Amino acid sequence: MFAAYHTHVRLLVRRTALGACAAALLLVPAAAASRSTDAAERRVTIDLYGRGKALWKLASPREKGRVSLAYTWHGTLSFAAPRAVLRDPRHRGLAARASGTLVAGWTGRSTRTVLDQTGTCRYRGVRVRARVTARLAQGRTGKTVELILHPQRRQGGFFSDRGRGASVRCTSPHGSHGPSHFAPSWFFRDNLQDHGRLTSDTAIVVLPRTVLPRGKATVRFPSERGRNNSVALGRIAWTNRAETAVRAR
Repeated sequence: MFAAYHTHVRLLVRRTALGACAAALLLVPAAAASRSTDAAERRVTIDLYGRGKALWKLASPREKGRVSLAYTWHGTLSFAAPRAVLRDPRHRGLAARASGTLVAGWTGRSTRTVLDQTGTCRYRGVRVRARVTARLAQGRTGKTVELILHPQRRQGGFFSDRGRGASVRCTSPHGSHGPSHFAPSWFFRDNLQDHGRLTSDTAIVVLPRTVLPRGKATVRFPSERGRNNSVALGRIAWTNRAETAVRAR
């Protein structure tokens, strides 16, 4: 009786030990695969800092107008990208995604004179925050990569034109919703035709591909300048000179 009991116990112990060994053998390849996946990717952190000055002017026999805005913005985005793609000088197949927060500040003024009646507005933004999604991708032109930004859907644009840190003070209703040109919700752009995309919720920062995987660059964004002389509208001129400094680490 005792011999049978001990034999039964030994069999149970042996089976338990074999089961534990099998589980360990299954876990080792899984852990190795996880380490291999982690090693195949590298986290790239991109720091951004932009600043610019924008001016829009209108002159016609009926109306005169002017909008000026000085702005700054900054943020940090972190991407996980394949090491092989980052090592490739052309970064072929690069498509990494991230989300983060940008912070902006600005001061501006607008005036509008119609039939000798003048209205003015003053604009100010202090640490206005915008949640964004971002994609880091191979550029559509040679020797570039693109940082493509979108605001979160509920925000109604990038930075708030009014409220949430943005204030507007006007002497007339015109312009009281925010700057009529270079609006913060448009990412301080006036021309929404951004690299062939007519949209206010997409901003594309084109970078030299040498910024990855670790490097620095300063690019013009936004970069707008032009004029239009029209019998119907009058003489319109605009300029938006801005620089964005980028550091990848």
